[in-house]
Amino acid sequence: MSEELSRRFPGVRFYNAGLTEVQDNVSIGTGSRVGSMTLIHQDAQVGSGTTIGSHCNICKCVIGDNVSIQTGCHITRGVVIEDDVFVGPRVVTLNDKLKGGDMVYPYIEKGARIGGGSTILPGVRIGAGALVGAGSVVTRDVAPNTLVLGNPARPVKRLDESQN
Repeated sequence: MSEELSRRFPGVRFYNAGLTEVQDNVSIGTGSRVGSMTLIHQDAQVGSGTTIGSHCNICKCVIGDNVSIQTGCHITRGVVIEDDVFVGPRVVTLNDKLKGGDMVYPYIEKGARIGGGSTILPGVRIGAGALVGAGSVVTRDVAPNTLVLGNPARPVKRLDESQN
């Protein structure tokens, strides 16, 4: 398995290729790293220089360059994560409002940071440079350069753009 993944994805480091599954029609950019026991589903797109931790489930989504997705995350189908985003451990994204309608997908803009254990509900957009505190449940859009905390996540303060 490790030889196959190395052949399919030159320039990508798999920490334990024998315990990693990458389905068909996936793209992973050079300089990226993928942890053990991670599943990357068919048609997922992962940029260059991106780290995906162990025990992650990455569905058909688009992940930009220089993104860090820590251990135990579930990135559901349809999600877009722009460049330079940090996703802490055990973050979950959701795409189904359970109301019988169309699925709606979270969108995480450039440079946002999501604290560990957070849940991002369907259709939520997290603005560029935003910071979601650990354990938050994000039920509404987050403005760029804004810190949100809690369940449900509420804006706490505006962040200095020069710190992003």
